[in-house]
Amino acid sequence: MQQPGRGRAFALSEALRQLLEARQEKLAERLIDQCSSELVRQISESPIASLNARLAYLLKSRLRRRPTPGEHGMHSAAALLVGVFNVWCREGRRASVRSVLRELGRADLHALREERELDPEVVSMLHEFDARA
Repeated sequence: MQQPGRGRAFALSEALRQLLEARQEKLAERLIDQCSSELVRQISESPIASLNARLAYLLKSRLRRRPTPGEHGMHSAAALLVGVFNVWCREGRRASVRSVLRELGRADLHALREERELDPEVVSMLHEFDARA
């Protein structure tokens, strides 16, 4: 079974990779800024980040200049991803949404279902992942 932190870090690293590939760097930076220092560190240690030079650089630079973690950045993966998923649905990037959903653990998928601002299309995609969760 996948560890909750690992799944979250993998899912967020995949989301960041997808954002950078789509040249949505500002959105990627906002996503990183909402993460705790520990989560940014976990993301930077993921295989996805190590294989993507631009992502590795962005994470490393954020860790260097980030102040000590406080309350800022303590959002759940679901809360962090809602805005990204909604943008991707408007852009027709359903495969990107699915690739990130695939990495989320059971608790994060459940939390995502509870998000009121989530695009209805993403909610319908969550059913594809019910069997594995």
